[in-house]
Amino acid sequence: MEQRAATRYSLQVPAHVETMLNDENVRSYKWKTRDISPNGAFLLTNGQLLEKDTAIKVNLYLNTFSGSGSWVKMNGRVVRAESEGIGVRFDGQYQFISNAPDLDLDLNM
Repeated sequence: MEQRAATRYSLQVPAHVETMLNDENVRSYKWKTRDISPNGAFLLTNGQLLEKDTAIKVNLYLNTFSGSGSWVKMNGRVVRAESEGIGVRFDGQYQFISNAPDLDLDLNM
């Protein structure tokens, strides 16, 4: 039986993910979350999987009822890969960013 340290919430928000692969090139992905907790998230990857233990940078867009929102920036590591996505554990440190114009995501999910 699986036991989690924190409750997961079903929440789909845009996610901009970056990783540096073995060829030392930064790769960027535009995905969304399936669920999220204070300790991690499951990212729906549209068939693009990352290997377990891959270090990643995650930017999540949190919208408000007024239509404005903020980005939450954090580091994490892939802890599992499944056919529909990856499970990520966050490192516990995060930063709120009021806007991130360099991240070109469709925020109208």
